[in-house]
Amino acid sequence: MIIYAGIDGTSTETDTYERTYYNSFVNRLHRNELLPFDDTWYLRGPYLSGFDTDKRARACHTWVRDYWKSGKVKAIFLGGHSRGGAAVIEVASWLAEEQIPVECMVLYDAVDRTNTLGGDVWNTPIAPTVKRVIYPQRDVLLTCSRLSFGNCGFRHQASTTFLHQKFFATHSGIGGVPWPKAVLPGTELPNPTGLIWEPGEIKSSHVTPARDAAGSQQVWSWSSGHLAFAYKLCKDRLAREGNSQPGFQVPAQPGTPAHLPPTGKPRIHVVVAGDWLSKIALKYYGDAMKYPVIHKANLAVIGPDPNLIKPGQRLVIP
Repeated sequence: MIIYAGIDGTSTETDTYERTYYNSFVNRLHRNELLPFDDTWYLRGPYLSGFDTDKRARACHTWVRDYWKSGKVKAIFLGGHSRGGAAVIEVASWLAEEQIPVECMVLYDAVDRTNTLGGDVWNTPIAPTVKRVIYPQRDVLLTCSRLSFGNCGFRHQASTTFLHQKFFATHSGIGGVPWPKAVLPGTELPNPTGLIWEPGEIKSSHVTPARDAAGSQQVWSWSSGHLAFAYKLCKDRLAREGNSQPGFQVPAQPGTPAHLPPTGKPRIHVVVAGDWLSKIALKYYGDAMKYPVIHKANLAVIGPDPNLIKPGQRLVIP
């Protein structure tokens, strides 16, 4: 079995949290929208004070550890956004104390703004038992998003594959929850500049809601491709070790064939909302990392940025 556990981002919301974070990336992985995990676990992020971050990390650790010790689980994926990222970093360190490895950990703009976890508040180290880290981060200098926050999770061993990329999106957008509108702090009045002003910050960011949504989509495209590749490597390893059937190909969605055989005619894919090139590559080739093949064949349609595809575009699948 391959399992996934995720802890989402911080919010003051209670009644509306579930709706606001329904399409967060941590939650989408929990719902198996990208990868067919055998079982998943999900918990909302800490409240604003952050005092409950440790409690949420402990709950995650207990679920993962007990599952592993049952003998059923062969690989563990962890995911976290904001303080949820700091929480799963700590979960991995507790698992390491019991020699339980983590196959892959995705950190959506991880932030440790609490003294209830770790020793060094701003830089909790990645456990040496974590094989791969996928880390999309907001570009603080360009976006001026959450200037007061900082980040954690950059200290790691050389043995850990560490994939890091900065994006032009807000802290929330990095986690899959882009701001829908730009308002003045504490009000519903539109910000005359059109820029997102995050609560608690002394100045607005340099990001508009439209740019935030676009940047958030780029994060999902980038991270999902690397996650799919990590999952495939994991399945192949388990197959070699005799724990699963060989020849597995990662499907685009649960229940969707991973590879569509050629028909002799040029294959055309019409882009719909929610598509990204790595997802399309998964559908037609069974390999998310083949998205450059599709991009190269459709440069005139897509343009130079493979992350910017639009509904209605007709793409040739070589």
